[in-house]
Amino acid sequence: MHSIQNWLSETPKYTTFRINKLKGTDLEKLTKFLTEQNEELNAPEIPKFYFLKPDCLILEQWMLEPAIATSGKEVIVDALCAAAVLRGAHVFAPGVLGLLSDCKMNDKVDIYGDLEGKCKRGLKIPYTGRKRFVGVGYLKMLRCDLFDKGVQPSGIAVHTILPESRLPVVNETLFPKGEVLLQNLPSIVTGWVVNALPNENILDMCAAPGNKTTHLAEMSDNKAHIIALDKTEYKVKKIKQNCESHGITCVEAFSFDSTMCYSEDHFGEISKPPFPRNCFDKVLLDAPCSGLGQRPQLVSKMDPKTIDSYKYLQRKLFTTALKVLKTGGKLIYSTCTVTLDENEGMVLWALEKFPCLKLVPAEPLLGGPGLDNVGLSNEQRMMVQRFGPENDSLRPTEDIYKNTIGFFIAIFTKIHDIDNHNIQK
Repeated sequence: MHSIQNWLSETPKYTTFRINKLKGTDLEKLTKFLTEQNEELNAPEIPKFYFLKPDCLILEQWMLEPAIATSGKEVIVDALCAAAVLRGAHVFAPGVLGLLSDCKMNDKVDIYGDLEGKCKRGLKIPYTGRKRFVGVGYLKMLRCDLFDKGVQPSGIAVHTILPESRLPVVNETLFPKGEVLLQNLPSIVTGWVVNALPNENILDMCAAPGNKTTHLAEMSDNKAHIIALDKTEYKVKKIKQNCESHGITCVEAFSFDSTMCYSEDHFGEISKPPFPRNCFDKVLLDAPCSGLGQRPQLVSKMDPKTIDSYKYLQRKLFTTALKVLKTGGKLIYSTCTVTLDENEGMVLWALEKFPCLKLVPAEPLLGGPGLDNVGLSNEQRMMVQRFGPENDSLRPTEDIYKNTIGFFIAIFTKIHDIDNHNIQK
């Protein structure tokens, strides 16, 4: 078995875009863009791209062996920026730590990620700490712009030509706003699993920045009634902006703590939080998590105590979700992490804690089955889906679903009302 640590340190082999079905898009722009890039890269052909489903566009790697020649001029970036470059991003100014003093505008430069966090901002000589080559690009900002003005710089500092991963560098701005969204494949699968339908009342509990929210609205042809919550006001503003750019009018977004979105004293309307018992047809709990499924994971500063703390918040949110879910309704639980406690462990906890719940297949089942070392039966493992490197004869998965981020999805049906006496406080 390919170790999970090695898998997490690698870059996914595909770039995934979600297409807004309410608007559609013109892929001739993508063909033209890649053709222009190929004039410099001189690859045998432009990268292949195709629709996995009508709302999911897959873009493959450049077929280049070896990759484009390096320049010998270094730019040092932080680990977060380096990971973004490997996924096909340009280098933005806040991520730059060091730049050789002899670099000039539009010089070809080699991009390196600082893996130790020890590079001091403004370094002007070669960095001797542990670093990783992540790509090649053209310098678009000078040292004086990056370090000498006493303010946080902004904008593109290095225009990436080719990441070391050979993923194409395609910015969403190539398309009109709201038509195309760069989104990880399992996040798109989550939308397919929720399967939002016209006239359904749907709650998205932890919705910011609204990527899954807009997907649900688009899937319902903008005809579901969707309420999106986040407790941070500026994040709610982002949800509203995303809905506007996507041409969506069926979403109402509120700044509210989802752990408190149920009220025993509230009856009738569900126009705003808090909500009464048994009022939503579907609840999406894309839970706050340790995020350990992100790839490539060049460094991790997450300590065991912090990782362990997430399950308690997830349980609190889950309990609230169950209260506002209708009998017969569906609760969709997802995370972008790989830990057992936050995934299969949550499923086991929920089934033991709430007899009113029934686990059902999280269809379409495109990821692998759940892991087997927390007490789930093989039948239960087959009902959930885990995206990762694990090979399992129970449900072989296609390469594209193994070459994305680590992720987990489960669905529960509420078969009768919840018993408040059995709820863990």
